[in-house]
Amino acid sequence: MVLTTDTKFSEIYDIIKGDSVQGESVLILVARDCDSIAACKILTEILKSDLIAYNVKAVSGYEDLENVNSQLLENEEIKSIIMINCGGNIDITNVFTNLNDQQVAYIIDSHRPYSINNINNESSVLIIDDGTYIEQDELQQLSDESEFEDEDEDLEIEEESEDEAEETELDPENGDNPENDDEDENTDENERKSRKKNKKDKKSKRKYRKKKKKSEKLEKTYYGKSAAVSMYSLSTFLNKQNLDDLLWYAVLGLTDQFIHEKITLDSYEQQYKHFKQLILNNYPIDEDEDGGGGDYRSDNDAEEYDENGDLKRDQSSSSTLSHGDKIIPSDDFRFMLYRHWNLYESLYNSRYIACKLRVWKAKGRFQLESLFAMMGIPLDQVKQKYNSMNIHYKKQLKQLLAINGPKFGLVNLYFNSFLKKYSNNSEISASDTVYAVTALMESDNLESDQSDQDIWEQNFWEAYDSISNKNIDLLKIGLKQSIQLQKEITRQVSSMIEKRSVILSGPFRYAFITESSDLKYFIHPLALTKLGLFMMDAFISMGKAKRPFLIGALNENKNSYLIVGISGSHSTDIQSNTFGEYFRKSAEYTDATFKYQSFDTSIVEVSKTDLHKFVEHLHGTMQTSQTK
Repeated sequence: MVLTTDTKFSEIYDIIKGDSVQGESVLILVARDCDSIAACKILTEILKSDLIAYNVKAVSGYEDLENVNSQLLENEEIKSIIMINCGGNIDITNVFTNLNDQQVAYIIDSHRPYSINNINNESSVLIIDDGTYIEQDELQQLSDESEFEDEDEDLEIEEESEDEAEETELDPENGDNPENDDEDENTDENERKSRKKNKKDKKSKRKYRKKKKKSEKLEKTYYGKSAAVSMYSLSTFLNKQNLDDLLWYAVLGLTDQFIHEKITLDSYEQQYKHFKQLILNNYPIDEDEDGGGGDYRSDNDAEEYDENGDLKRDQSSSSTLSHGDKIIPSDDFRFMLYRHWNLYESLYNSRYIACKLRVWKAKGRFQLESLFAMMGIPLDQVKQKYNSMNIHYKKQLKQLLAINGPKFGLVNLYFNSFLKKYSNNSEISASDTVYAVTALMESDNLESDQSDQDIWEQNFWEAYDSISNKNIDLLKIGLKQSIQLQKEITRQVSSMIEKRSVILSGPFRYAFITESSDLKYFIHPLALTKLGLFMMDAFISMGKAKRPFLIGALNENKNSYLIVGISGSHSTDIQSNTFGEYFRKSAEYTDATFKYQSFDTSIVEVSKTDLHKFVEHLHGTMQTSQTK
């Protein structure tokens, strides 16, 4: 088994460093999400500290990996291919056919389960696991055993009872007549053989059910620890964890997984506590710093924001955490981007608040305004830029929400998080940074003359640069784009509910966006995923049964649909996803023109002409699976 743990990374790093004397020997392949970018930042800081030359290549899906195989792997200088959040769940040797004997692919990937072929590869692939693979395997085995334990015991007891009954039962015609003893002995022997065979058959059926159940569980996809968190852990084994900004990048990776609901709430809380302790050890909180959440800025923060309510560019922003910047543990509200927006629209467009109040109805909007009225905050205050609000209301916001929120069903308004305080006292939260980076990554450039590939690569590098202290201007652009996207998501949810665009198809609900004016926002995987999660929670808030959700958007340039399958969310307590395997089966059966649009198998692209038969077969397959 070629699967190693982070504790052995120092040995791997020595090999990578030894190979680097021959030139630019390290190729880093990075998926397109905030976690991957943060992990790449950590890795490149480590490599730079040892003067190791490297090349970073952004990859969005399997086609990009095939291009890497044909265009880059023939370079004999490349010895180490480090794959961040890509490659773990596919057979790398099938894609990288040009790997030579001197090249090794090192995989640091949060996607689960791993490809068994990668695990068994003994020459060219090495998975650096965070410890969750073995742990998950053991938990699954225990789950399988416990699930069938009671059933097996009941069946065994039932069989024993049947055997005892058959052994003691007398033939009513023969009774105890001794003249029939020889005949009875022959009959008893045949019955014993028959019972033995029946028991054997039942045991085989139980084993088959166990095997089938385990096989079905392995088809579900889920996530391990964030790649950035894993990479930070690796840095500690190299004693390089104190390099500039590494801890902040790890926090962003964790926050990205939480915001996009890739991990459970319990997993997030557990990791949060770990990072909180690390941060408090590195950056003790001053007495005048409030780590309790709500309003993160100081009373005299007007100087830190321009007339539009945006962060001013810090002329000394090249300073890093080790030169005056700080990370502070703090509560964060469950309404997004409010520091860069206004309070009314932030609440109105945030999924948790919107679904609890059902803001797509007039009654819901009235409830939102009633909430502010009960809090004693005038509407003209909540509809202006947050930084322009009366400081009294901002200071009292958390307390006022705690008192009045429960009256409207708003009881979980905060989550534990972190914020970054720059040396000039301006601040930004981890969640707002993730929203901004993600928006930059999926920026709309449809009117550009560039190809789709060039556009998304340009977006990747802007997102990559935005989390650096030197590029606050880029982060500001990302914040504005994120706000615009969230407004469109809320508008789309309201429109779908009003037009009854969502169709119940037995085991799941689905909806497709086809109107040209809406398409430009939702032909990107993460944006479409956010819309799907919002729709799922909206239906739950309306008292509908919890069901998986399929959301699609037409890409007119490609004449195909981008489709995202969502099995659950934090609201349903389900983080694993079954759509990936069903998508594959439906594509194979219908011979649909089909390809994966990311390294998440639940995000695919299907030809417009094949959509109907693909969804029809998907329905049948999932329906059959549920009735088994």
